[in-house]
Amino acid sequence: MADLPLEIASTLRATSTRLVRNLRRQSANLPFSHTDLLTLSLLHEHGSLLPSELSELERISAQAISQVINKLDEAGCIRKKADKTDKRKTALSLTPRGEKILQDNWQQKNEWLAMAMSDLFSEKEMKTIVSCLPLLQRLAAHNG
Repeated sequence: MADLPLEIASTLRATSTRLVRNLRRQSANLPFSHTDLLTLSLLHEHGSLLPSELSELERISAQAISQVINKLDEAGCIRKKADKTDKRKTALSLTPRGEKILQDNWQQKNEWLAMAMSDLFSEKEMKTIVSCLPLLQRLAAHNG
């Protein structure tokens, strides 16, 4: 019984990794990387962020986030705005184009996942998944 949490953790990790891979494949036709889309998601979630904040949230180097920012800026997905009090700082936010790309990507993934669940699960199984969502959300929010 002592190894049960470890076995569950192992199965959950492997399963969630495969599911994430399948969801990422739904973005394969976009000219944006996973990091690009994550950056757009963070800007959507926070409204406006400094490049250093994005770098910290994504846990990537300042140089790497700079490349992502440049790519998204060239694609018209983000807006740069100089800070009113410190002109050396530039706040980043989504443009309508960036928001649309992000929303379209989420819609594509949601539709794929909904179709897969409809094909695979009975109504009873769907209710089981719904009942587990709060537990999975709590686990996903844990930073310990």
